[in-house]
Amino acid sequence: MMKTLKLLLAAIVLWSVADASAQPAQAPSKPSKIFLIDGYFFYEIPVSSSCIVKMYRLKTPSGTSAVGLELAGALPEAALQFAVPEAQIPESESICACFDKAKAAGKGLPITFLNEPLLKAGEPFPRFSATDIDGRTWTNADVAGKVMVLNLWFTGCGPCCAEMPELSRWKEEMPDVLFFASTYEPAERVRPVLEKHRFNWIQLVGDRQFAQSYIGRNGYPLTIVIDKKGIVARVEYGTSPVQRLELKQTIRSLR
Repeated sequence: MMKTLKLLLAAIVLWSVADASAQPAQAPSKPSKIFLIDGYFFYEIPVSSSCIVKMYRLKTPSGTSAVGLELAGALPEAALQFAVPEAQIPESESICACFDKAKAAGKGLPITFLNEPLLKAGEPFPRFSATDIDGRTWTNADVAGKVMVLNLWFTGCGPCCAEMPELSRWKEEMPDVLFFASTYEPAERVRPVLEKHRFNWIQLVGDRQFAQSYIGRNGYPLTIVIDKKGIVARVEYGTSPVQRLELKQTIRSLR
């Protein structure tokens, strides 16, 4: 049962990120994903998937599909800027009615997260040595006195690739910050993806130390922010508009 839950949750997350731009949602001609949370509609789950406690597969009589989600707490105010106007959602009233009916019938699928982060805020970032795609080796000494951001990803991770254009804009906006992206895959495999998504972070390739130390069963992507003293300031598993917004705010506050 737990394996089934994890597979379903992974499917939701992958389904939610066709466009990971942290801008107020724009209406596509035919939305392929619709999420309903606390009466608001979204094209991407706006908060961390770890906030989800129950999901409902919804389908109107005429065939419009959506996913209703219950969160552990209230939908944060920051998420509302990513909500899609109800007028842009096909059969919005029918979707809401389906959600209410499914909740009343208790047809939601519970989602449980049992894993603890393997790296926590407030801890010193461990010693490391990693080689980038151009052959340069980086260590703690190279980042001393600077804000460092580390993003763990791999080529088969849809959410990882979807957030790359936005992450690249962070580097352009904050050139004083050292932005690293780490993947266990070799350079020849990742180059086409980097070129396609124009991901401009310092790319650490063939690098298994970070994945083995920090991913565990928590999944990708993982983004870690380290302050100028080498202390972990924030750890974020997964990606969503609100997570990216808060990550960016944290990075800016440390500069």
